[in-house]
Amino acid sequence: LFLLAVVGVVGFVVCFIAGPFDFGTDYSPAYTPLLGLFMTMALVGVGAGAVLWAKTLMVDEEMVQERHPFASEPETRGEAAAILAAGFQDTGLPRRSLLRNSLLLGAGSLAILPVPLLFGLGRFQHKEDALRATSWKKGVRLVRSDGSPVKLGEVAVGGVETVFPDVPDGNKAADSASLLIRMRPDELVVRESRKDWSVDGHIVYSVVCTHLGCPVKLYEQQTHHLFCPCHQSTFDASREAKVLFGPAARNLPQLAISVDAQGYFIAQGDYSEPVGPSFWERKS
Repeated sequence: LFLLAVVGVVGFVVCFIAGPFDFGTDYSPAYTPLLGLFMTMALVGVGAGAVLWAKTLMVDEEMVQERHPFASEPETRGEAAAILAAGFQDTGLPRRSLLRNSLLLGAGSLAILPVPLLFGLGRFQHKEDALRATSWKKGVRLVRSDGSPVKLGEVAVGGVETVFPDVPDGNKAADSASLLIRMRPDELVVRESRKDWSVDGHIVYSVVCTHLGCPVKLYEQQTHHLFCPCHQSTFDASREAKVLFGPAARNLPQLAISVDAQGYFIAQGDYSEPVGPSFWERKS
């Protein structure tokens, strides 16, 4: 059973390192169950082995010890030490080297079990980088969920269009979902540095709420307000998606866009800041 624990630890480490980290692969549904199976083998191997050892190899003798004052006499402490030494002899550890070594190997291998889990932390997997970047890149077209590109002039004033990056599985990337809004150019109030981020009143914001990540897709044409349906955060689309109301702490990130030679909207690059809610490494 102690060797079973070793097999469980080795299997856990190998599965953790070689297994599929990303969801959506063919074997990803079996990844977590296999980790649980090998961990169970390791823990049960040591636990069951210790119980079996105690029941079959150690002396089974019932003893009664009367209560005594907390402060023990030196003679009593000496007797206790002798009893402990005798108990250690009864375990068979001094005589059974194979059993002793298998116990040390099985119990020692359990100390290795948590080590691979440290590498599952985001800092070791550079998951922070994934939080700071989306699928948007310079020159990538804005497409609808069906993959059709959006052309300048196709969206009427006051209209909105949910857009995704024209990359493989771009419409499945939740952090890349964006909202293309068209209003009259004179209605936009933006900083001078962002004057060229929009095209003829067309402006694009992330749909991921900066509070808890809900989709902000309710647009009020008359006021240019964007509403989050989860916790009622309200953003002003005409003023760089400024927070007007609710628990959201930051504006919605804006995606700089332009038009290519064929008249289709393209991104000038990724969002200028991470999209979505706050995370530990974010400074604001």
